[in-house]
Amino acid sequence: MKANLSISVCVPVFNEAATLKEAVKDLYLTLEPCVLSLEIIIVNDGSTDSTAYLAEEIAKDCDKKVKVIHHSVNLGIGVSYRDALAIAQGQYFTWFPGDHENSAEEFIQCLLYLREDTMVTSYHGTSDRRSLLRRSVSRFYTWLLNKYFRLNLKYYNGLTIFPVAVLRSFPLLTNGFALFAESLIRAIKSGCKIVELPYPLKQRRAGRSNALSILSVARMIQDVCCNLLFSRKAR
Repeated sequence: MKANLSISVCVPVFNEAATLKEAVKDLYLTLEPCVLSLEIIIVNDGSTDSTAYLAEEIAKDCDKKVKVIHHSVNLGIGVSYRDALAIAQGQYFTWFPGDHENSAEEFIQCLLYLREDTMVTSYHGTSDRRSLLRRSVSRFYTWLLNKYFRLNLKYYNGLTIFPVAVLRSFPLLTNGFALFAESLIRAIKSGCKIVELPYPLKQRRAGRSNALSILSVARMIQDVCCNLLFSRKAR
């Protein structure tokens, strides 16, 4: 039975030719039977491999259910997210990694909890099978944000489904991975409720994560500073 929901999914990709088709196929086969309308927006963020070509081929094969945005240079996952949000036509909005590190099944449990004033997010907890370094950085990052913003969230970088009206009610400023924390924090401060659900994290099958690259870390530090400034102004 389909839920009476329309969902737009941003798929940000940077040199993910090895996994992009698999990620989009997972999204389509998992979500399309469960919702009234599914829109997939691939954002090619300055890829230098065959990602751009594959994205266009996927869009042709999917008969307008997939849209593609191209950046001529790498601008950051936050910019990709905002660009997709700007053209999204769904009632709800989320993202899905082009490296296919997550399973689209994470979204299924979220559908039951979605409301116009409620966002739903996933966390991995003890099922997180990433490297010790990534897990340690993630835990410290979560602790730091919870401490500063006086929150008690389990995770800030999970797959979160937002009501589009909520996301468009405030500005999103960050360009890197801290965008996901910023969107959660701003939504909570705007009065949006949150539901956190556990789900195991699958391992990526190809390539390496860009989360701890020098550019990504630099963007995250800059973005966290933006969040801290925002917090001081909002108090």
